[in-house]
Amino acid sequence: MYAAGTPEPSPEFEISLAAIEATVSHVASGLDARFVAAGEALAQAYAIVEKLVTDLESITNALGRDAADAAVENMRATADRLERLPQVQAARQEGLERIAHGARPLRHYIAQIKRTLDFLRICGLNIRVAAAGRNGFSDFADTMSVRLEVGEQEIGGIGEEIDRLTASIPALIDVDRQLAHECAKVIPHVPRKLAADAAALQRHQAEDAARAARIADVARDIRAKVATAIGAMQIGDITRQRLEHVAAGLRALIAFRQQVRDTEQLMALQVNGHMIALLAAQAADTIDGFQVESRRLAESLRGIGPSANALLEIQAEGDRAAPTGGDKGEFLAALERSVAEVSSVTARLREADIRAQQLGGSTSDTAERLAGRLRNVHRVNHDVHLMAWNTDLRCHRLGDEGKALAMVASEIRGFATTLATISGAIRTSVEELVAAVTALRDPDAEQGGDPAEALTTSLACIHDGAKRMRNGMAGLSADAAAVTRILETTTSQVDCEAEFGEALRNVMAQLSLLAAPCNAPEADAEAVLRDMLGQMARSYTMASEREVHRRFALPGTAAESHAPPPADEDEDDDGLF
Repeated sequence: MYAAGTPEPSPEFEISLAAIEATVSHVASGLDARFVAAGEALAQAYAIVEKLVTDLESITNALGRDAADAAVENMRATADRLERLPQVQAARQEGLERIAHGARPLRHYIAQIKRTLDFLRICGLNIRVAAAGRNGFSDFADTMSVRLEVGEQEIGGIGEEIDRLTASIPALIDVDRQLAHECAKVIPHVPRKLAADAAALQRHQAEDAARAARIADVARDIRAKVATAIGAMQIGDITRQRLEHVAAGLRALIAFRQQVRDTEQLMALQVNGHMIALLAAQAADTIDGFQVESRRLAESLRGIGPSANALLEIQAEGDRAAPTGGDKGEFLAALERSVAEVSSVTARLREADIRAQQLGGSTSDTAERLAGRLRNVHRVNHDVHLMAWNTDLRCHRLGDEGKALAMVASEIRGFATTLATISGAIRTSVEELVAAVTALRDPDAEQGGDPAEALTTSLACIHDGAKRMRNGMAGLSADAAAVTRILETTTSQVDCEAEFGEALRNVMAQLSLLAAPCNAPEADAEAVLRDMLGQMARSYTMASEREVHRRFALPGTAAESHAPPPADEDEDDDGLF
C-alpha cells in the first residue's frame, strides 16, 4: 500500500475543502456569466458586420453598376447627338425647303391637268354637236364625259393629298428655326460640358464602387474572424462544466468524509488523497487549457481591431481625395445644371423629331394613295386615247361628212398626249417629294426616343445609385466604432486573469497540498474509490476529462474510463482556433 503525504483529518481540513469547493463553484459561475455576455456581444458585432457587408454588396452588385454605367453612357450619347444637332438641323431645314419647293410645281401640274380635262370635255360636246346624233357619236361623247369626271375626281384627290402632305411643313420649319435659335445659345459648349460631367461622375462612381468593394472585403474578413471567435467562446462553457465537475467531486468527497467512522480513518485518508489528486489534476488541466485558449481568444479579438480601423482608413481615402477631385454631391449638382441647360433644346428637339416622324409616317400612306390615283388618271388617259382613235376611224368611213369630227378627234388625241405628259411629271415630282420627306428622319431620333425623358431617367438612375451608395456608407463610422467597442469589451471579459487568476492559483496550491494518489489502496478503500471514481467518470462531458481520469483509474477499471460519452457530450473541446 502507498499513502504518503496525507494530513490528519481535522475540522479545519473540512472547512478548507468546503472553501475550495465554494471557490471553484464561484469561478465556474463567474466564467459562465462573463462568456455568455461576451458571446452575446460578439453575436451583436457579427450582426453589425453582416448588415454592413449586405449593404455594401447591394451597392456594388453587377446589375446596379451596369445600370449606372448605362445611364451615364446614355447621357454621353445624348450630348454627342446634341453636339451634332446643328448639322442635323441644317440638313433637315434644307429638306423642308426642298419639300416646300417641290410642292409648288405639283400644284401647277394639277392646274394644267384640270385645264386639259376641261378642254377634253369641250371636245366631247363638239363631237356631240358635229355628229348630230349620228352613228353612235353621242354614246362616245357620253362615255368620254364619264371618264373625264373620273379623271377630275382623281386629280382633285391628288391635290388634296399634296395639300395635306405639305400643310405641316410651315409649322415644322418654324419649330426647326426655334431649335436652331436654341442650339446657337448652348451648342457646342453645353453638350460637351454634359459629356464631361457625366464622364467625371462615372469615374467618381467607379472609385466609390472600388472603395466600397474593398471595404466589403475587409468587412467579410471581420465577419469570418468574429464567427471564429464566437465558436471559440465554447472554452468558457467547457471550463465551466469541468470546474462544476471538480466542485461536484469535492462535494461528494465532503459528504463521504462526514460519514467516515473513527475506525475508518486510514481508509478515509487513502480515499481523500487519491480523489483530491484526481480533482487537482482535473482542475490543473482545466485551468491550463483555459488560460491557453482564453489568451489565444483575447489575442484573436485584439487582432480584429486593426481590421475595423482599416474600414475607416479606406473610407477616409475618399474624403482625402475630395478637395482635389470634388465629392459626389458636387458632381451630381454639376450634372443637374448641365441637364437643365439642355432641357429647352431637348424639348424643341423632341417636338421637331415628333413632327418629322409624323410627317414621315404619313408620307408612306400618302404615297400609296397618290400612286393609286395616278394609275386611275393613266387609265382615263388611255381610255380617251382609244376613244379618239375609234372616232377617227369612224370619221374616215363617213367621208366628207366626217371631216369635222376628225378634226375634233385629232384635238382629243393632242390633249390626251398632254395629259399623259403632265401625269408623268406629277409622278416624278411625287416620288421626289416622298424621298425628301423620308430623308428628314433622324436615325438617332428613332433609336434614342425622347432625349429629355432619357436624360431625366438617367439622372434619376444616377441619383438612386448615389443614394444607395450614401446609405450603404452612412453608418460605416458608427458601425466600425461599435464593433471596435464590442471587441474591446469582449476582450476584457474573456481575459479573466485579474478576477479569477489568484483564486484559481490558490485552488491549485491547496489541492496540491492535499493530493496523495494511492495506486494500491486497501480493500475497503479500493471499494469506495471504485464507486466514487465510477461516478466521476460517468459525469464527464469532455474527452480531456476522461484522458486525465485514465491516469487515476484503479487497476482493472481502465475500460470504465474509456466508456463511450453520452449522446450530448462535447468531444470537440480542443483546437478552438
